[in-house]
Amino acid sequence: MTGVRWGLAGLVLLASVAVTQFQQQQQQQQTNQIDAKTVEGWSQKFGAELWVSLSQATRRESIQGQYDNMPQLSVAEVDGFEMVRTMAAEVQIMMQHKIDAIKRIMELAENIALDHKYDKERGSRLAEGRYVYVNAKKLNVLPDGDSGGNGEFDRYLSQYRDPSSEYYAPGYSRLMLNPDPHFSGIPVNTSRSSVHVPTNVFDGEPKVINAIDWSKKLDDIFRDNYERDPSLSWQYFGSSTGFLRQYPAIKWLTYEDDPDMYDARMRDWYIKSAASAKDIVILLDTSGSMTGLRKEIAKHVVINIMETLGEDDFLTVLTFSDETRPLVDCFTDADGEPELVQATTENIAEFTEAVNNIETEEIANFTSALVTGFNLLERYKTGQARTSGTGCNQAIMLVTDGVPYKFETIFQEHNEPSTPVRMFTYLIGREISDLEAAKWIACHNKGYFTHVTTLAEVKEQVLKYIPVMARPLVLMREQHPVRWTGVYADIEVPNDRMLWVIGLAKPMTRGQLREELEAQDREGTFKGYKLMTTVSIPVYNKKNHTNFTESIRVSDKKKVDKVKKVRIAELLGVAGTDVPIAQIEKLIPPYKLGVNGYSFAVNNNGYILYHPDLRPMFQEILKPNYNSVDLAEVELVYNPRSDEPRYNDSNLFMMRKEMVDQKDGVQRMTVKVHMDDMKRVTIREQDYFYHNISNTPFTLGIVFPSKYGKYRVVGGLEVNDPGNRQPNQKVSDFLEKDGKWKIHPDWVYCEYNYGGTRDRLFDKPEDMMHHFLMRLDDENKSFNWGQSRVRPLPKCQGNGVYTPDCQKSRGIPTAGKDSHFCDKELVQALILDAMITKVFEDKTSSADSARPGIDTFFAMMPRSQLFQLFGINLSFVATRSGLTRWEEHAPPPDPVYDEEHAFDPENPKEPHFSEVNNEATDEVWYKRAVDYHYNNPESFVFSVPFDIGDKRPTVVTATHAIFKGKGTKKAPAAVVGVQIDYEHFRNKFMNITNKQGGTLSCDSSKVECYVIDNNGFVVISEDPLNTGKFFGEIDGTVLNSLVQNQVFKKIKVYDYQAICLESAAYGNPASIMMTPFRVMANIFNWILANIAFTIIRFELHHLWNPDWTYAMPQQSQPSLNDPNLVYDGDYYAYDDEYMPAAPVEEPQMPPLQEPEPDVQYEDEAPPTFSEKDNQLMQEYYQKEGGPIPILDMTYINKTQPKPCDKEVELYELNEEALKKEGRPLQGILRNCHTSNCVRQFTVSMIPNTNLILVAADTTCPCYSNRISVEPTKVDYGPSNETMYCEKLKTNLYRKKPHQCIKYHPQEEEISLCGSGCSFKMCPVVLIILYLTTYLYQ
Repeated sequence: MTGVRWGLAGLVLLASVAVTQFQQQQQQQQTNQIDAKTVEGWSQKFGAELWVSLSQATRRESIQGQYDNMPQLSVAEVDGFEMVRTMAAEVQIMMQHKIDAIKRIMELAENIALDHKYDKERGSRLAEGRYVYVNAKKLNVLPDGDSGGNGEFDRYLSQYRDPSSEYYAPGYSRLMLNPDPHFSGIPVNTSRSSVHVPTNVFDGEPKVINAIDWSKKLDDIFRDNYERDPSLSWQYFGSSTGFLRQYPAIKWLTYEDDPDMYDARMRDWYIKSAASAKDIVILLDTSGSMTGLRKEIAKHVVINIMETLGEDDFLTVLTFSDETRPLVDCFTDADGEPELVQATTENIAEFTEAVNNIETEEIANFTSALVTGFNLLERYKTGQARTSGTGCNQAIMLVTDGVPYKFETIFQEHNEPSTPVRMFTYLIGREISDLEAAKWIACHNKGYFTHVTTLAEVKEQVLKYIPVMARPLVLMREQHPVRWTGVYADIEVPNDRMLWVIGLAKPMTRGQLREELEAQDREGTFKGYKLMTTVSIPVYNKKNHTNFTESIRVSDKKKVDKVKKVRIAELLGVAGTDVPIAQIEKLIPPYKLGVNGYSFAVNNNGYILYHPDLRPMFQEILKPNYNSVDLAEVELVYNPRSDEPRYNDSNLFMMRKEMVDQKDGVQRMTVKVHMDDMKRVTIREQDYFYHNISNTPFTLGIVFPSKYGKYRVVGGLEVNDPGNRQPNQKVSDFLEKDGKWKIHPDWVYCEYNYGGTRDRLFDKPEDMMHHFLMRLDDENKSFNWGQSRVRPLPKCQGNGVYTPDCQKSRGIPTAGKDSHFCDKELVQALILDAMITKVFEDKTSSADSARPGIDTFFAMMPRSQLFQLFGINLSFVATRSGLTRWEEHAPPPDPVYDEEHAFDPENPKEPHFSEVNNEATDEVWYKRAVDYHYNNPESFVFSVPFDIGDKRPTVVTATHAIFKGKGTKKAPAAVVGVQIDYEHFRNKFMNITNKQGGTLSCDSSKVECYVIDNNGFVVISEDPLNTGKFFGEIDGTVLNSLVQNQVFKKIKVYDYQAICLESAAYGNPASIMMTPFRVMANIFNWILANIAFTIIRFELHHLWNPDWTYAMPQQSQPSLNDPNLVYDGDYYAYDDEYMPAAPVEEPQMPPLQEPEPDVQYEDEAPPTFSEKDNQLMQEYYQKEGGPIPILDMTYINKTQPKPCDKEVELYELNEEALKKEGRPLQGILRNCHTSNCVRQFTVSMIPNTNLILVAADTTCPCYSNRISVEPTKVDYGPSNETMYCEKLKTNLYRKKPHQCIKYHPQEEEISLCGSGCSFKMCPVVLIILYLTTYLYQ
C-alpha cells in the first residue's frame, strides 16, 4: 500500500509539473511574439542598404580618396596656447587703434571748445532759420503723399531757401546718403556727421547750440580716423548738454506716435567715462506727505537714478518714514542689515518692481535714514564688506518733499573732514517753502541740489549729478581714463528704431517706409541684433573759470543780474566708438579653431562679451539680462556625482577667476554641450586656452575638443604655381558664377576696406568671392593679397616707441580707398577644396573606387536615376574652408507668376537647402557627424525635423564625416550628406520588415516599430504623427527601461539664460467686492482725476498750491516702469539695459462708458501661466511700422517675462551597451497593467548609422509614462524665494576697475551746487515735454 501511495503521489507531481510547463509555454507563446534575430536582420539589411546607397549618392569614397592622396594637404598639430596668445595680441592691436582714434577726438574737442567764441544769440538765429546744423531728425524729409515736387533734395532746405518760399522750413537740411556695407548697409554720408538732439533737450538753448556749433569741427578728425583705420565703426561725441554728434551722418527716423527718447547721457559708455565706479545709497522718503504726484515723481527719480548705473556700480535703496527699511527685503545680510548689490539688470528690475509698490505713511525720521546710509557706506569702505562694492566713489541720494533741518551734527560725525560721501538732494513738489536745508546738505557735502516739480523734468534733473561726480576727473586734467562697456545690442526694442534697422537708399514717405519694412519682414532680412562693445573717453573743459549770472533782489519789485567769475571743473562730454563683436571675431578665424572649436571673451566682472552659447533673444526680443550672462552660466561642467543647479565646479571657477584677473592659462574640463535649441546633448572633453587682451578689461579664450581639436587639415592650392592647374585652366573655373556652391556668410575671405561704391556692392558673399577669383586670374602673380588683417601700431612722436598713453602719433599710413584684404591661407584652402569637390558636377559616379558587384552598377548609373532610385532629393558636401556644394534631382518648384503676391504668411515657402545650410562647419549636422565619427567612423548620422508629424513633404538628412590622417593623429576635412524624401525612406524600411519578417512585421497591429536616433527622437514610426517626436513622449516606459539598461544615458542640462512667462499681477477682479462703496469711490476718483488733469493741462495749478489735488485716493494705474507692461509695444530702451519709456505725466482713467478691453479670465480670477502656454509665444505679429515682431497682446496682458533658471533631462545613446552584448537587447515589462500581462520589446543597433530599432509588443496595454524634453523652471523647493534672493545677491569673483579717481583738493574751490529750474529755460522745456507727452498719449 505504501508503494502504491508513493506511486500515486509521483503521478500527481508529474502531472502538476506538466501542467505548469504547459502554462508557461502558453504564456511564452503569447508574449514572445518578437523574434530578436528577425529584428536584427531588419536592422542589418536596412543599415547595409543605406550605407551603400548613400556612399554612392554623396561620392563618399571619391572625396575621401582625394583628401587622403592630395599632396598639398597634411595633418598638423596646433599649439592652442600659442594660438590664443597670437590672437589676443591681434585683438589688442585692433582695440588700441580704436583707443587712439577716440583720444584724437578728445584732444581736438578740448582744443576747439577752448577756442570757441560763445554766442548767446545763436539760438535765436536757429529759430529764425538764419543758422542751420545737420539735424539727424530733419534730414531729407518728405511728408506723406508728397511726390517730391521739383526733386527729393529741393524741398525743405532752410539753408538754401528764402523764408518766403513755400518749401521753406527752419532746421531742415540736405545731405546725400549712400548705403554702405561697412555700416550694415545703412545709408550714410562719410563726409559729414549729423546731430541727434533728445526730445527733452531744447537745441535753441544757448549752451546747447554753441556746443553743437563748435563740435562740427570734429568732422575733420572723424574723417581722418576713418581713413587711417577702415575697420572703425560709428564714431561719436556725446555732449553733457544732451546732444549726440555721430559720424558718419545718418537720418534718424521719428514718428508722431512713437516719440524719440534716446539720450546719449543715459548710455553705459557715457556713464562709465563720465565718472569712476560708484557705491550709491538712495534714501526714499515714504512718509505720509509723499502722496499723489509727489509720490509718482519720487518713484521716477529713483528709477532714473538706477538707469544711470552699470555693472561696475553698486547700490541699494532704503525707504524711510518713522523707520528706515530696505526697499527689497532680499538685499540684506545675515544680521538683517542692508547691503549693497551690484547694479545688474536683474537687481535693478527687483528695485523697480518694489519701488512701484511703495506705500506712504507716518512721519519721516531723517536722522535714522542718514545714519543708516552713512553706516552702510562705512562698512564698504573700511569694514568687513570692503572686499565688495566698488571701493571708489560713494554717494547718498536723498529723495524727499522737504528737509526740516540741516542735521549738521550727523554730517560732522560721519562725513568730515574729508567728505568721502557726496550728498545729492532731490526735493520733490512745486510749492515748497524752505529749500535752504536741502541745498545746504548738498553744497556742504560735495553734492548737488535739484528741485523736481514735474514728471517731465525728472530725467534732466537726475542727470545733473553726473558732472558733479566727474569733477575729480576733470581736475586731474591730463588723466583721461579709457573705459570699455560690456556687450550690448545696437537696438533694444521696436520703438528705438534708428536707421540701421531700415537701410533706406533714399528719402521715403511714411507709406513707402512701411512698405519697405513689410517687404523686409517677408524676405526674412531681420538677422537679429548686432552685438557690440564701446570704448569711450571723457572730454574736459580746459577753462578753469566761467562767468555766472546771478539774479539778486534789491527790492520787492526789482531784481539785478550780477555777473561773477566762478571756479568750474566741467565735463564737456564723452567721445567714443563702437567695436562690433563681429570685428573681434574676424581676428579669430573659425577655420583656425576647427569644427566644434570656438572662442569667447569675458570682462572684469566675469560676464561674457561673446560666446557661442550666448542667447540674447527670446522670440526675436532681447532678454532683460542678456548683457549680464556669466561665464559660469554658459560653460556647463559635467559631473556624474552632482547635477545640482549652479554647482560650483572648482576647475571652472579657478579658470574664471584667472580670466577675470587677466592671467594666462590652460584648463581641461568635461562639459555638457547642447544643440538644436536644447533638444540634443553630448558630453565632450574640451581644452581651454586663455590670454589677456592688454589695455582692456577683457580676456580671450579658445576651446578645442580634446579628441581631435589639436589637429588640423592644413594646405591649399598655391594659385601662382602653374603646376597646380591644367593648361589654360582658371582659378575661377573651380567655382563658377551662379553655380551650386556657397561659402560661409560670416567668414572673411576677401573684402574691400571701404565700401559704398557701386562696383563694391555685392548681392551675396559668393559674388564678392567670384569677383576676387577673377582678379586672381587677371592679375596672376601680381595679385596683391592686401594688407595684414591688423595694421601695426604707430610710433609716438618723440621717442619713436609706441606706448598705450601715446595721444599724438605719426606714421599711420592710410589704407587707401581701393585697398582690400584677402586671407591667403583661407582662400587657397577654399580653392583646393573647390577642386576636390568639383566632382559633384559630374553626371555619373566614379567607378574607379567602387567595389565589384552592386557598387559598380550604382557607380555607372546616371546620377539622376541613382537619386530617383534611392529617393534622394539632394546630396551635398561641406568643407573645412566653409565651402558648401550640392547637386539635386528633384521636380522644379511651381512657377510663381505674380511675385508681388507670392508671399503667403499662412504657408510660407520652404527655403532651399542652400539658403539655410550654408554655414558649413557651424551647421549642427556638420558638428554631429564629426562627433559621431569617434563612435563609428563608417556611419551616417540621420535626423528629421522636430515634431514634423504628418506634415509633408519633409526630408531625412544624413551626414558622414571625412577625416584625413590615421590613428589618433587625424582631423576632420569635410562632411558629405544627403536629403532623402521621407516617404521613400520610410517605405524602404517598411518593405524590408514585410519581406523578411515572416509573420512578424512592423505593419502588424501586434507590433509597434520605432527607428530612433541617438538622442531619442523618432525617425520612423507606423504612426506618422510620431515623426520627429521625442520617444519618451510616446513610450516613456520603454525609454526608462533603456535608461536602466544603460542603452541611453540621461543628462540633466540647466539653462541659466531662460525666460519664464509668469502671471501678471493686475489685481484681483473680485477685490471690488471688498466694500459696497468701492464702485462709488472709483467714479468719484475718475471725476477728480479728469478735473486735475484739465487743471494741469492748462497750467492753472500755478495759481495755488496743487498738492491736495493729488493727495486723493486713486485707482491703481500701471506705471510705464511697471514690469507688468513689458513687451506691450510702448517701451523704449537704451543700448546697454532694458528700460521702460519716459513716464506719462498724469495717469488717466478711461471714460466709464467705454468698454474695457475684451480679455477674458476664468472664474473672475487673475490669469495663471503654465508651461503649455509657451506654444502661444509662436504666434506674434508685426507691429505697424516696426521691424521686429512683437508678441500677441492678448497673451502679453496675461504674463510678463522674467529671467529664471530652467532644467531639462536630455538623452544620448550609449552604443557600447549594445556592442558589449553582441546581440540585440531583449526586455520584458512586467506589472505594467492591471491584467498582469507582460510586454516584450527588442532593441537592435542599425549598422552604419546613429539609429536604433525598437520593436515592441502591443498586445499588452502597458501604461506608459510621458517623458518630455521641454525645459521646466527650476524648483528650489520650500526655500524658493530665499534661493532666488541668494542668486540675485551672489556676486561671483570680480575685479574692480583699475582706475578710481574720486578726490581732488581743488574741488573745494567749486561753489556751484545746484538750484531750482532756471527762470528762462524751464517753461520752454516743460511746455515742449507736456505737448510731447500729450501727443504720445
